[in-house]
Amino acid sequence: MSGLNSHIDHKALFAAVAAGDEAAFKMLFDLHRAKLFAIAFKWTRSAYAAEEITQDVFISIWTSRMQLPAVKDPTAYIYTIIAHKITWYLKKDANQLRILRRFLHNKKHYSNETEERIDADDSRKFIDNAVAQLSPQKQLIYDLNRNHGKSYEEIADTLHLSPHTVKSHLMQALKFIRNYLKENALALAGLLLSLFR
Repeated sequence: MSGLNSHIDHKALFAAVAAGDEAAFKMLFDLHRAKLFAIAFKWTRSAYAAEEITQDVFISIWTSRMQLPAVKDPTAYIYTIIAHKITWYLKKDANQLRILRRFLHNKKHYSNETEERIDADDSRKFIDNAVAQLSPQKQLIYDLNRNHGKSYEEIADTLHLSPHTVKSHLMQALKFIRNYLKENALALAGLLLSLFR
């Protein structure tokens, strides 16, 4: 199919969708779903988020279908929507991580000791679950650094590794933990919201 025919087909599809044609909407969905999912997954690294973003794109197209006949380049229109959806998701995701970091950093300042202990225990569970999925060596390096305050050099001496290897393992462990927390953002959001009730 040439680019021109593809363009004409999309204009016709947009016109049909604008008229409320559900079969045309399904055809549009089938044409673009896989590619949109792949783009969203590339940026979010989460199948759940990519699926959600892809669905949001098509929801936006359907709910704004009266505007479709005026669209000059349907393909560009679709990919502009997904770009906005991905940008919004990444900003929201970054904000959630910032809130979580601030909460974990400042949790010692809460005045109610019982509430503080419960909140700390809940947040600790998420991190402990992530740490439990690391390799034994990464778990040990993480524990020595984060829970015992050991430097790269001290850990390297203890485990007979180079400081560079220790640093590399710790960075990988922290990246995995951050990604785990992102994947469990809904549960973390619930935890954070409970603090401000």
